Amino acid sequence: MKSAAYLQVETKKRPRTRGVYERTAGSGVWWIHWYDAQGRRHREKVGTKGAAIDLYRKRKTQVLEGRKLPERLRRAPVQFREIAQVALQYSSLHKRSFRDDRCRMAKLLQWFSDRAAESITAQEIEELLNNERWRPATTNRYRSLLSLVYRLAIRDGKVKDNPARLVRHRPELNGRVRFLSREEENQIRSGDSGTFSRTLS
Repeated sequence: MKSAAYLQVETKKRPRTRGVYERTAGSGVWWIHWYDAQGRRHREKVGTKGAAIDLYRKRKTQVLEGRKLPERLRRAPVQFREIAQVALQYSSLHKRSFRDDRCRMAKLLQWFSDRAAESITAQEIEELLNNERWRPATTNRYRSLLSLVYRLAIRDGKVKDNPARLVRHRPELNGRVRFLSREEENQIRSGDSGTFSRTLS
């Protein structure tokens, strides 16, 4: 029979590794945060908890040994809301659809506002768009706006890739659907195409 002391130790949670965290509990996606030699805070999306712990230890070792960090880690990551603001300014000057873009951007900011722009993936965008169950045309407008955000950010040297470019473009049905009345259906069956054409005109 297990002693009370043993049970108490057994039920204790495993100690958390400092600098390693699951941003959304239960998601299985782990992040790390750490500080470089200049005291700047960095966050990185990794994946599994084990991989996150390994990368965190690697970054700490690099800082302690004074190694030169990769370029993308030597500068503070650009947040999505920063490049989104640039895109809105561009839209206000060059696009007739600025009001629509502003409404759509509010939704994109709900998703990505505080995220590092380069941490957002095409797969993640695809899943979010699918979850909304919008019509294809609406989905494509959001995709286009997001692509504009990243194209301008690439132009300005703030990011290197455009994840929206890899998101699937939805086929749009532009034709108008109208059901025939019983009279129109009878006209077609009787071969009176002339009368039917005048009815549609």
